[in-house]
Amino acid sequence: MKKIILSCFGLGFMPIAPGTWGSLLPIGLFWVIHHFWPNIGVLLAVLAVLTTLSSISCVVLAGSAEKITNKKDPGWIVIDEVAGQSVALLPAAFAGENILLVCAAAFILFRIFDILKPWPIRNAEKLPGGFGILLDDILAGIYAAAVLTAILSFKTIL
Repeated sequence: MKKIILSCFGLGFMPIAPGTWGSLLPIGLFWVIHHFWPNIGVLLAVLAVLTTLSSISCVVLAGSAEKITNKKDPGWIVIDEVAGQSVALLPAAFAGENILLVCAAAFILFRIFDILKPWPIRNAEKLPGGFGILLDDILAGIYAAAVLTAILSFKTIL
């Protein structure tokens, strides 16, 4: 059961770019909910629940997976990407139009920050256990959300 949760129902076992696949889960869920129920409150609530549940799961379960595999942040653990991408999507709840483009921007920005790990993201991943696995992705999500907010705000000004 632990592997199912940490790998997001097997997405972490995709042969190429498992973190990218894990990041797509909240994007797809967000887009479907936005399509059928485009309500800011509902979208924010879904993202909050997704961030909270995936964060708790990561902190509680991922540390023991590291010990079993003898690997720091095993690649198949992608629940942390779900949490970080959910944070990156928060500004998208306010976008209204062009939601597919905004979701794509949130995805690309999150992946850039998650891969490049500018300060202090790289330092955060050095923390022990599930907290270290999670925190770098949460910070990458915050960076992505900040840039996305700036882009959306700039678009509004024009």
